[in-house]
Amino acid sequence: MKKLFFTFIIINSLFLYGCSDKKDHMNSHQKSESKVYESDKIYLTQIGLMRGHLYVGIELYKNGHLDNAKRHMKHPKSELYADIIPTFKAKGSSGFASELEELALAVEDEKDFNLISIKYKNLTDAITVNESYIKKSTESLNERISLVVSLLEVAAEEYAIGIVNGNVKNKFEYQDALGFTAIAKNILTNSVATNKEEVIKKDKVLLILDGLFYLWPSLVPDEKIAGDSKTILNAITKINTI
Repeated sequence: MKKLFFTFIIINSLFLYGCSDKKDHMNSHQKSESKVYESDKIYLTQIGLMRGHLYVGIELYKNGHLDNAKRHMKHPKSELYADIIPTFKAKGSSGFASELEELALAVEDEKDFNLISIKYKNLTDAITVNESYIKKSTESLNERISLVVSLLEVAAEEYAIGIVNGNVKNKFEYQDALGFTAIAKNILTNSVATNKEEVIKKDKVLLILDGLFYLWPSLVPDEKIAGDSKTILNAITKINTI
C-alpha cells in the first residue's frame, strides 16, 4: 500500500512538472483542459506522443539509464493520459490506464528488463487496440502523413528546448523529440500505400524522416550536439510539398 501511495504522489507531482525541469513549461503536448478531441488526428497525435515517451523510456532503460527512463515512463500518464479519458469514453473504449500503471511501477522498482519488455508489450498492444477507434478515412496514407507532421511539429518544439546553439539545455526534451520522431517513422512505415503514386510518396517521406536521426547521436548527451530544431522544421516543409 505504501508503494502504491508513493507512486501516486510521484505521478501527480509529475502532472505539474512533466519531463521538463521548469514547472512553467506547458507546451503543445500538455493540454490545459480535458475534453473530447474534435478529430481523429488530435486523438492519434496524443496517443502518438504517449508512444514516443514510452519508446524512448524503453531505450533508456535497456541501455542502463534508469533514472532517465523513469521520467519518461511516468510522463504519459502524468501529462497526457488524463486529457484523453473523455475521448476514450466517447469512443466506447476502456483505455489503457492499468497497463500504463503496471509498467510505471515495474520501472520504478527497477525490475529485470525481460519483465519490463513484457509489460511494455502488454501496454503497446492495448494502445494499438485504442488506435483502432477511428474513422476508416483516417487510415489513408495522406492522413497518416498528416499525423506524422503533427508529431514532428511537437518534436521540433521539444528539440528547440533541449538543444540551444548546440548546447544541451534539457536532455529530457531532447529525448522526447527522439521518441516522437521514431514513432512518426513507425506510423508511416506501417501505413498502407494503395497505388504506385502513394508508394513513391511514402518512400520520399520515409527518406526525409531517416535523414533526421543524426540529430540524436546519443540517448543521454553530455557533449555539444551538431543539431538544430530548424532541421525538423525544414523536414516538415519538405513533407508538405510532396
